[in-house]
Amino acid sequence: MKFVDRREELKALERFYTRTDAGLMVLFGRRRVGKTILLSHWLTQRGIDDQDVVFWTASTYNSTSQLLSLTKELLKCDPAFARVVGDNYAFPDWEAIFNYIGDVVAKASAPLVIILDEFTNVIRNDPAMTSSLQKVWDHRLSRLPMLRLILTGSLVSIIKREILAANAPLYGRATAILRLRPLPYGALSQIYPDWPRDARVAAYAVCGGVPAYLSLLRQGNTFEDGLTGYALTAGSIMMTDPQLILNEQLRDTDTYSSILLNIAAGYHDWGSLSKMTGLEKTSLGPYLDMLEQLELVEQRKPILVTPSERKARYHIADPFIHFYYRFVLPHTTAIMRSRVALMMDTLREQLRAYVGLHVFEEICRDWVELQADRGLLGFRPDVGQIGAFWTSGKANAVALDVAAANVSEQRLLLGECKWGDGDLPRHVLTDLITRSQRMPQVADGWRVDYALFARSGFTAATRSAARELGVRLVDLAELEDDLAAEV
Repeated sequence: MKFVDRREELKALERFYTRTDAGLMVLFGRRRVGKTILLSHWLTQRGIDDQDVVFWTASTYNSTSQLLSLTKELLKCDPAFARVVGDNYAFPDWEAIFNYIGDVVAKASAPLVIILDEFTNVIRNDPAMTSSLQKVWDHRLSRLPMLRLILTGSLVSIIKREILAANAPLYGRATAILRLRPLPYGALSQIYPDWPRDARVAAYAVCGGVPAYLSLLRQGNTFEDGLTGYALTAGSIMMTDPQLILNEQLRDTDTYSSILLNIAAGYHDWGSLSKMTGLEKTSLGPYLDMLEQLELVEQRKPILVTPSERKARYHIADPFIHFYYRFVLPHTTAIMRSRVALMMDTLREQLRAYVGLHVFEEICRDWVELQADRGLLGFRPDVGQIGAFWTSGKANAVALDVAAANVSEQRLLLGECKWGDGDLPRHVLTDLITRSQRMPQVADGWRVDYALFARSGFTAATRSAARELGVRLVDLAELEDDLAAEV
């Protein structure tokens, strides 16, 4: 798969490299998100020669093995010393390693990039080594203008706890912190240029923006071919990664899996999650907090809700994890026995509704945010006021797929998203306007703009009514083209 997007990340790396003093970057992000590929692409793009970079990836072995491995890599920069100490030499501890890095950098006439990839594996084996790095950084490395030290990690919880936390030894030492997130949906038109638009949305529903999974799916000629022939097969990384992600960073993974499984099944509020997982309401909170910290789960509230109102719903934030717990985990036995066809019958039946509810609506909200940033929405929504709107209870309840608000101007954008096959009929527009009257702000006279989002298109009657009422009609082609233009 070709390298796509990452423009802002490449700019950040460029700023880091061209600084005039020592640099310490922390680059982190979830497993398979493309940290190593980003760095390799940047090194190639910039033309940094091998003699000006040390690129070492930490194993999961013990500290003794890691010290030996990194020593061998560093000694490539110093052949004379390597001949003296011999092939099996290893620095005795991490402080000696970092002091030797100082020796090498002190002789450099150009910036020397030293990448310690998957550095969290080192910290997990020896948490005290961050104190060693802090000591050498403060007393020596920070004074070497040619040093460009990059620490990367997939274990986000360790990065936050051992490097970024206020009580961590390395707190405040990093000169650049870069969190690499999954690719946006707009990038998929470059990855699957020959696939239909709706197949790209389906691919995003399965893989999210994780490059490794998107690349795996791309090996198929079609979405379904990629899914059944490469993604959902015994031994595939898409089958093993979810449990690995939990095992690497959490204890009591069975409880976390139970929470994710129930959220994926449609239990989004605190009470139903407590009931379905068997956890007391007072015990559920820490588990949800940790899943939020790892950005696997997010708490959503309707726009314009006051802080005191308890209307939060919990959703799986990572599309791949959501897809796995919704469709894959319940069919693991069939997949492992190469009976994917049994699962595909269910998937074909349910995927359209799943994509429409959990992915297409999010893409539409992303488009609204983009239009707002471009100044093309007619007003600028307040921070945190782009999302959805809903009320609870049976009487006069309302749910609006897309909502954006500016409180001081009393302006609203309200939208409906439909993932059906055919053109959207006129009654969907009239129903949206009618339902919106049950929103308190609409009833109070706020100015409202409306939008309809459709997979295919709109009937002539819908287009006529939209022109008459000033309603914005947006199909998948326009959504994708606008979002792709930002990549």
